[in-house]
Amino acid sequence: MSDDPDIAQARVFLDLLATHARTLARAINTAERTYQAQRLRELHAELHTVRHCIARIHYRYPDITPTNRARI
Repeated sequence: MSDDPDIAQARVFLDLLATHARTLARAINTAERTYQAQRLRELHAELHTVRHCIARIHYRYPDITPTNRARI
């Protein structure tokens, strides 16, 4: 049985968001080590937005999780 199209789309988007959150976390680590204050603020703001999107997906579809390759 296949997924509902909305759930399938949410799962794909959740995977993309989880991957992007990991990328942002690495960039934040680099910005902290190189003392890039402005870049650090921008990255934290973007990570906050990504986490908000992830939370909204979990609120709407509480049973879906990122795939193993995309877990945060």
